[in-house]
Amino acid sequence: MRSEARVLDERYELRQQLGDGAMGEVWLGYDHRSRRAVAVKLIRRELLNPRHPEELIQRFAREANLLERLEHPGIPAFLDARLPTDTDEPYLVMEHVLGRDLKEVVEEKRHLSEQEVVSIAVQICEVLEYTHSIPVIHRDLKPANIMLTDGQRVMVLDFGVAKMFRTDQTRLTQGNRVLGTVAYMPPEQCEGRDANPRSDLYSLACMLYELLAGIPPFLGRDAATTMHRHRYRTPEPVSLHCPGIAPALEAVIMAGLAKRASDRPATAQEFRERLSSLRWKASEPGATSSPVSTRAPVLAAPDRSIAEPLPIHVRITQAQALFDEGLIVHAKAKFASLARNLADLGPEHADDAARCRLWLARCLTHLGYQEEALKDLLALADVLRQCRPPDDRLLLDIRFHVGQLLLDLGDQHGISELAEVYQALKAAGRPGDAAMIAEVRRTLNRATLG
Repeated sequence: MRSEARVLDERYELRQQLGDGAMGEVWLGYDHRSRRAVAVKLIRRELLNPRHPEELIQRFAREANLLERLEHPGIPAFLDARLPTDTDEPYLVMEHVLGRDLKEVVEEKRHLSEQEVVSIAVQICEVLEYTHSIPVIHRDLKPANIMLTDGQRVMVLDFGVAKMFRTDQTRLTQGNRVLGTVAYMPPEQCEGRDANPRSDLYSLACMLYELLAGIPPFLGRDAATTMHRHRYRTPEPVSLHCPGIAPALEAVIMAGLAKRASDRPATAQEFRERLSSLRWKASEPGATSSPVSTRAPVLAAPDRSIAEPLPIHVRITQAQALFDEGLIVHAKAKFASLARNLADLGPEHADDAARCRLWLARCLTHLGYQEEALKDLLALADVLRQCRPPDDRLLLDIRFHVGQLLLDLGDQHGISELAEVYQALKAAGRPGDAAMIAEVRRTLNRATLG
């Protein structure tokens, strides 16, 4: 720990270093303006030099923009930031949380009780339900990023490698370094494929395994060995390290450790619900009581689409604006209603109905329902093939998303689907297809090169 005096912008006094990672430092600070303790995150000084790639700076700015929009009692509040465009020493200021991270708890206690683990897991799931609905994927869940407050409330920290699902293409490597922590990294992330909401559930299952067993499910002599084991080795049962564990709890954790994302619980809500019956054991005589849930419910937007006297194109634009703002749950409700209503209005609205079904599938994908989205798009593509030419732009757009979903689910037939879409777009020679051709080409190349 260091305690050298240092003040940022004549306001934030850095009093004690709390953490030091590969990319940044976190300090206990004092805000002279609000007269309260804060947490200040900095980029490590040695990384701020002319030779350092811009990716780190961009990632820091992205984290600030992301934290600013997250509002949940299980996430420290964002307070302030100075970004690289404003200063040579960028920083983030967040709520200071009193407590200990789970890494410290595990090191001290070695094993936690089942009641403690279930309580912690349920609260983490509640945070993930909120972030995945935006949808934000954390991508670095681990004990050091989970704070347990003095009141036994869980706080999820460090969104430094988080991403908006399918809205950015942030690579999980920087130079020769892997971004994330390999002991808790899902197989798809180890392979460099897109993370999705179920990727966070794998990391959560790794943490729960460690909280009960005292060690993560996979360890190796180096990062490459550990990543190889995540991809190919079957984890030992938790009960081997923690005899007497409730079979139902072990089953939830082992399901979360499935190699294929599609074999894991579909959502954080499903993961939480599978734990909920176990959680009530904490109220039995002699058991440790669980803290009060801090869950922030995700509210569905009121759907007044049937009663609204607005033109169809305006209602579609409304739904697209919700999607673009990241309000995926609300957009999903809008597109589902529009797709139903347009299908009932007759053939003249077939194009709009199909587009709404495509947008609905995109919403489902963002929320972690890849199998459902793929099933809907395959059915839609079959319908359109019967009445449209093979190079129809809407049909190719749907097939492009089918190819992406197949790859996300580990099905290499996605490469063939993308290749056919690419060939059809090139053969059509339409000037308006240039952007889509470039996007399909990038996706195909990433898939081909692994």
